[in-house]
Amino acid sequence: MTTHQRRLILSLLLIAIVLLLAGWPARAQTPSVHLTMGNPSGAIADAAQPNNYLIVRDQYALSYDRDKGTPNWSSWHLAASDLGSAARYSGNFITDTSLPAGWYRVTHSDYTNSGYDRGHMTPSADRTASDVDNQATFILSNILPQAPANNQGLWATLEGHARDLVYQGDELYIISGGSGSLGTLAGGKLTIPAAVWKVMLVLPAADGDDVARVTADTQVIAVWTPNDATTQGMPWQSYQTTVACVQERTGLDFFAAVDDSVERVIEGAPCSGNPVTPTSAVYLPLIMNPIAATPITVTPVTATPVPTITPVTPTPASVTITFIDYAPTTGATDEYVTIRNDGGSAADMTGWTLRDQANTTYTFPSFTLAAAAEVNVWTKAGADDAGNLYWGRTQAVWNNTGDAASLRDAGGVEVSSYSYP
Repeated sequence: MTTHQRRLILSLLLIAIVLLLAGWPARAQTPSVHLTMGNPSGAIADAAQPNNYLIVRDQYALSYDRDKGTPNWSSWHLAASDLGSAARYSGNFITDTSLPAGWYRVTHSDYTNSGYDRGHMTPSADRTASDVDNQATFILSNILPQAPANNQGLWATLEGHARDLVYQGDELYIISGGSGSLGTLAGGKLTIPAAVWKVMLVLPAADGDDVARVTADTQVIAVWTPNDATTQGMPWQSYQTTVACVQERTGLDFFAAVDDSVERVIEGAPCSGNPVTPTSAVYLPLIMNPIAATPITVTPVTATPVPTITPVTPTPASVTITFIDYAPTTGATDEYVTIRNDGGSAADMTGWTLRDQANTTYTFPSFTLAAAAEVNVWTKAGADDAGNLYWGRTQAVWNNTGDAASLRDAGGVEVSSYSYP
């Protein structure tokens, strides 16, 4: 080999090393446990597919829609090893800077005062093995605008049910997402879904090939709910349907890796009657999963309506946040928020919520604020009375450098907001 050839080979090797260090894009994703049961939309990490862009993290995998600013779906494996003692991340939700250059990147403030929660798809409480795992669930590509009554009600209960199954010795493969549109936020860059859905496949925890362990008797749970306040007080079981129906409405394929004959059984029957199209603003619950002990037809929209708690004041604007003492030197000890009722009659605030900019939420107990009266909502623990309510926290809520508070009624409608400095 000549000296010239040696120099040429060395140069090529140096170029290859530089390209690797610079993060030259890979053409293939590393296989992920979160996609064990399949890739529901065939998403790939290619900017040329902006509405089906694959993102794989250690904590979950998802398909992102650039034009909607939300995930099409988020998929994750949930096992006992994912549940630990890490605290819930308390900072602002995190803009996803890994998205391709030129794409709009949703920010925490795009949701502020919108009337919608920053709704996790892969939940925070499903990733508590470490602070890093928990923080990853707050990246905004894993979030969509979710009605507070839905997010904090039946959705939270459904998430808790999944974790209960893990504590009982199971492991789960879960996929969730949104469908349709109720409008947009952030100047049209962030779509509010008309419905949110979730499918869960439940297996006894064990080593080995999980796909091969799926049988016709494997438990699956599928839920489709309207993304609005009509879910207030409703159990998640009222919105159970079949996996096949969710697939029909979304065009996704959830368990493609499973043997076809088994897949057909566990996915159940298609939508009953006339299916509701994914672009509709109203979604009706369908038949229960056929593997349930007693299949029934559930139609909560025709059942006796659950009363929605509303203020008795003539106008919600009469109840306002007037002051926040963020106690910069004493932490949670002396923090409080003052709320005043300037209306001519008492306000029933039962089920109302007070939350900070990071979405830390206090839910009012059974409480009525008299006309022309004030109540202080303290961060610390204490005994509630007519003029003082206590959050029961040991850590501060309100940031010393500035924060925003939102007061919402039991239906999730914002009544008042307050920001400082």
